[in-house]
Amino acid sequence: MIMNTMIPIILNTSFERLAVVDDYKSFIWATRFYASGDFELVVDVNNKNVGLFVKDYYVIREDDDNVGVIEDIVIQRTTEGEDHIIVSGRFLGGAILSRRIIAVQTTVTGKVSACINQLLNDNIISPTIPARQISNFVLGTYEINQTMQAQYTGKNLLETISNICETYGVGFKVTLNSDNQFVFMLYEGTDHTYDQSVNPWVIFSDKYDNLLSSEYEENYQDITTAVLVAGEGEGLDRKTQWVTDGQTGLNRREIYKDQRQVQSNDGEISDAEYEELLQESGKESLTTYTAAFTGTVYFDNVKYKEDINVGDLCVIENERWGLYINTRLVEVIESVSETGMYSIVPTFGI
Repeated sequence: MIMNTMIPIILNTSFERLAVVDDYKSFIWATRFYASGDFELVVDVNNKNVGLFVKDYYVIREDDDNVGVIEDIVIQRTTEGEDHIIVSGRFLGGAILSRRIIAVQTTVTGKVSACINQLLNDNIISPTIPARQISNFVLGTYEINQTMQAQYTGKNLLETISNICETYGVGFKVTLNSDNQFVFMLYEGTDHTYDQSVNPWVIFSDKYDNLLSSEYEENYQDITTAVLVAGEGEGLDRKTQWVTDGQTGLNRREIYKDQRQVQSNDGEISDAEYEELLQESGKESLTTYTAAFTGTVYFDNVKYKEDINVGDLCVIENERWGLYINTRLVEVIESVSETGMYSIVPTFGI
């Protein structure tokens, strides 16, 4: 059994430490790359715990930089006659960003990091309406050089940033610094695959007895090689753009994408710029065949948070089949059961 280091600490909304919870019944801590993580903590109903857990209080761990926000509190009596408090919520990124929408039509263009920063500045850090500001929310230092172009109106900020991150292979998180500021960060993960020689390889393989089961699948059903993107306008006057990867004849597979919400604002955005917005939207929908190599892995000779972390690239390999795939660790669910057993369940993706 791997040593349990999951010791939750409760902070109030002034970031004061109230209690170390080391006598819980169970604890789940799920960290995700493209989306917000979440947690669930189950404790007994007793004098120590009643009143300790309050909406918007924080749950932290000394060995993890994620911060949970209490969003749901349930008091429960089990069929065995035990009384429990079930406390759950999301990490800071989900709990904060989900509270804002993109209130004004916003066109972003340039580096992915600059575009996300613009959305955060406009809707959290320096909004035109003072009541929308979160005064201790700040941007970390990062730069993502991939470029994008898009237009958003009325979208939820969390959903928008999650979608951008997944499209461009970038992760995000919000942490708490020593000045009690919420620090937004983008990160790309470390490459531990055969394709590079700078970082140590991380390999889950039958050869190393840390790949317990595996399955390989190629799926050609949902390929999209051509997208007809429809923007503003009506009927035959509606503005459209074809976006293709060059396939023709039987190899061409088409879909239709309605982007009526993308507006030129009566010429404020030029025809050329508007076409680029539609083109960018179409590119996001082009897909190729999927090759998935999944497996049940064992964290033993590979150490979580030491050799590999959420967002890192690694290798899953079946030596007997002569197959391997580079994959990203996109989620890790840590849990401690009522028996005290600590476990790690990883999820790999692209």
